[in-house]
Amino acid sequence: MVLRLMGLKRLPNVSAQMDPQSVKKIQKLSRIFVIDGLQREQFPRLTLDFDGSVLSTKSHAEGSAIGFNKTKKGARSYYPLFCTIAQTRQFFDMHHRPGNVHDSTNGAADFMLRYP
Repeated sequence: MVLRLMGLKRLPNVSAQMDPQSVKKIQKLSRIFVIDGLQREQFPRLTLDFDGSVLSTKSHAEGSAIGFNKTKKGARSYYPLFCTIAQTRQFFDMHHRPGNVHDSTNGAADFMLRYP
């Protein structure tokens, strides 16, 4: 039933290319599951934790860039910004970015303000 609410007939095959609309639907589905669980817990307050993480690639992957990478200097990478729920340590959302950005740039403020 949840898949139908998302406009999906089945979960996409992750080994195949996914278009941006499918990615957004999967992200929304994930957030729905997290929100449902949080509503059952009835926390008096929630803390959203935003943190970036360097993810190295082995080649010239689309959207990757050379940036700060303490472990693999000079490697192409991504630097996604993650939003997690501090009380449960659950993943809530992610903002995809190339590896050559600073924590505070490339849409970080807009991403964080999405969840007041």
